Amino acid sequence: MSLRERGPVNRRQFLSRFGAGAVALVVGFDLVARQWVTEAEAADSTSFAAAPSLDGTLTFDAESIAANSHDQGNIVFNTPCAVLRPGSVEDIRKMVGYCDRHGIKVAPAGTHHAMFGQPLVSDGLIIETQSLNTIHSLGTGGADVDAGVLWKDLIKAAYEQGLTPASITSYIKTTVGGTLSMGGIGMMSAYQAGAQVDHARQLQVVTGEGRLMWCSDTQNSDLFEAALAGLGQCGVITRATIDLVPVKQLARTYRIGYSEIPTFFQDIRVLANRGEFDSLGSIPQPGTAQPMTLWATVFYNPGDAPDASRLLRGLSPAADTAPFEDSDYLDYISLVTNMYDTFSANLDWDAKVKPWSDLFLPDGAVEQYVESVFPALTPDDLGPTGFGLVFPMLRSSYGRPLLRLPSGASGPWVWLVSVLTDSAEPGPDPEFASRMMERNYRLYQEAAAVGGVRYPHGACAFTQADWQAHYGSMWTQFVSWKNRYDPSGILTPGPGIF
Repeated sequence: MSLRERGPVNRRQFLSRFGAGAVALVVGFDLVARQWVTEAEAADSTSFAAAPSLDGTLTFDAESIAANSHDQGNIVFNTPCAVLRPGSVEDIRKMVGYCDRHGIKVAPAGTHHAMFGQPLVSDGLIIETQSLNTIHSLGTGGADVDAGVLWKDLIKAAYEQGLTPASITSYIKTTVGGTLSMGGIGMMSAYQAGAQVDHARQLQVVTGEGRLMWCSDTQNSDLFEAALAGLGQCGVITRATIDLVPVKQLARTYRIGYSEIPTFFQDIRVLANRGEFDSLGSIPQPGTAQPMTLWATVFYNPGDAPDASRLLRGLSPAADTAPFEDSDYLDYISLVTNMYDTFSANLDWDAKVKPWSDLFLPDGAVEQYVESVFPALTPDDLGPTGFGLVFPMLRSSYGRPLLRLPSGASGPWVWLVSVLTDSAEPGPDPEFASRMMERNYRLYQEAAAVGGVRYPHGACAFTQADWQAHYGSMWTQFVSWKNRYDPSGILTPGPGIF
């Protein structure tokens, strides 16, 4: 029986073997029993394949296994059989090659900030990338960092040198390698600057055969494109060089409330086309007197305060008395992250079910889609700390082929439309998850009918046909890259693409 055919080891089976408090270091793999082997068990194994010597640790203690059996979505639960905490990139190269030779699934995991099991693996090996977290260099030429570096740490270090990443996601306690594998949508800054994958200049990648390769637009360019927004299907990103740009010290955010959705879109398009703000978007509030609130942020330095009369000129009357809030740049960039930290500390947010929906809509269809979806949302659709997002993105600034955007979109903009749902109470809730998953697939189908696509960070069950439609003209090329760089098909099975 192959490893792929085996079911996951359940918690009772695992604890009966290793004990809740045991710390068990792996020394190899039993090729017949298809399980990892401790030093004590190795002598009794007749089909034992010794693991390579490592700088870090390979373990299957109960705490490590449990921590890597779920992600932030708390919808999918898959139990790995071992966890690698690499002490070097060479550890990753060795263990991926080992897993390739012995048919063991393997997946890198950063902070598990995914919602539908994307970084999980059943009966295989998890690589905890956070143990490799060195910032090797910073400067105007970019940042050279390990894939396990958290964006919050990179942002802070760069800021001290008057620089910042060109594209920053809303939640910054994620790893560089994690968002580069997913795409990394820049909502907190530079809505005209593309995604984080558009600002990667060089990657170090371990392929599914355990080869360590450097790649860029000019060196091993196929692997470069396959790794960026490739959902970990063709390689494990271990190091990256990414763009840095000059930073300003302060942020001013104007908040404009709208009672009518068409007026909101009229104003935000005016601002987007002018390009004078650094971040634009909305957090819809269905069922209120002002269901749409436009957040418009501009960065500036002391002594050069923004002029509201100029920035908000020509908008609807709703903008005439728009309040604003000033903050330090780092405080603004950390706004969403700090909010989630508060939820985690006070509401057991990490244990809640989060069936998030993330979609890209073409410019010509977004207004009707938002008018259809958000007014119909119920309190159950959002939960006590959930909310929606509507953000414009300059289409021409997005260039990586595996980060799919609406094809043939009308106008210069595409729109991220998200419904970030959480459950009322912490703990598994299969009925709630199932109901919201059905909703998410319906939202996806309605978006796809008008040219929309999914951003595959959220929770939406895709069939093979759905994935093929998702990648469209890139599907054949993606399959070719998968066969070339992961011929045994061991890498990152969580998304269920292949």
